[in-house]
Amino acid sequence: MSKFLATFRLTYGKKLKAKSFLITTLLMILLIVGGSNIDKIVSLFNGGGGNDSQHVAIVTTNDTLYDTIKAQGQALDKKVNYQHLTKEKAEQALKKDKVAYIVDVTQNEQQQLQATLMDTESVSEKDKATWQAMLSQIQKGMIAQELDLSPTELQQLQAESQVTDKVVNDNGKSADSDTSVMEETVANIMVSIINSIMFFIVINYANQVAMEVATEKTSRVLEMIITSVKPVVHIAAKVLSIIAVAFTQLAILVVTAAASYYAFDVRQKLGKIDFEWTSHLTRLLTFGIIFFVLSIVSYIILAAILGNMTARIEDISQSLMPMTLLMLAAFYGGIFGAMNPEHMIVRVLSYVPFFSPFVTLTRLSVNSTPTMEGLITIVIHIALIVFLAWIAGKTYKNAVLTFEKGTIATFKRAFQKERHS
Repeated sequence: MSKFLATFRLTYGKKLKAKSFLITTLLMILLIVGGSNIDKIVSLFNGGGGNDSQHVAIVTTNDTLYDTIKAQGQALDKKVNYQHLTKEKAEQALKKDKVAYIVDVTQNEQQQLQATLMDTESVSEKDKATWQAMLSQIQKGMIAQELDLSPTELQQLQAESQVTDKVVNDNGKSADSDTSVMEETVANIMVSIINSIMFFIVINYANQVAMEVATEKTSRVLEMIITSVKPVVHIAAKVLSIIAVAFTQLAILVVTAAASYYAFDVRQKLGKIDFEWTSHLTRLLTFGIIFFVLSIVSYIILAAILGNMTARIEDISQSLMPMTLLMLAAFYGGIFGAMNPEHMIVRVLSYVPFFSPFVTLTRLSVNSTPTMEGLITIVIHIALIVFLAWIAGKTYKNAVLTFEKGTIATFKRAFQKERHS
């Protein structure tokens, strides 16, 4: 046990002090803090003008139309000030940066409103859509006046048909009525965040443990190590120390996110959203944490096996290529599952080892997915981890000093030695 702890502490301390760990952790902390203050950053790049008013020049020969535009525009955004100018004065004001942009409004022969937005730079699609919606509303009011329609008749004419949706279970009954659009949105965001973080952390630390094992194997240091420490104990300490480093980095990020939540005005911003935490989201978060742990452990052990199968350090990228492709397939399988969680391929992949942490989580984002499906997946993945740990111990014990070229040849040699021993 003392030799295990010594190897564990040595590897754990070395990885914590590594520049890659410090730099990536610092960048992630800055990203979290920056995301918590994104509104302040945007305001800063806008010249700190979060409370400054914007001036817009309106060019039209119809004074009544200008008054209507001004009234509706200020009702939408009180920070916008409208100025009624001629086209020449408006262009001069634009050149001197006295107005943000110009809106030239005219009426054609059919009394339809037409507007041209002029700016020194390209006009944003948001501004175009805002003015199109505003002028369309004004035009409908003008047509209603010509047709002598009452406000009630105009409202009835503009009323849109309502289309609602209802989730029905396999037994024909309606699903939980607490499910809302906001809940589905939050569930999808949670799945996307967990899968993305899981992918980047796994691929980072899986490469680290493979490189660590391959480097030791191709150096003379290992020959001295195995004379004092059993190979199985050594590989177990290596793998668990890398896993501990991964969870240490994750814990730092969680603490940073929690501190940002309370230190900045994130709590107040989220409080303005009409949203209530539900039991479905609690279930999703619980499974997300479990799958996060299972994916890290399984992929890191697999990387250790592949690293041990590498005879030369130059071949480590080639040896890890199958695992990288597997991870990419699982990650994109999760993306496909988020778009169509009820597809048969997604259902099958949710039970396939290595795919299940990514795919099953997307399946569980749907409220109608039974909890038993997630529990079965967890059992399958735990069995996979036990099997991988057994293979890692056997291959490291028997192939630790094997330098044959080719992963398959080394793998066969490892088990041949096991049978002959």
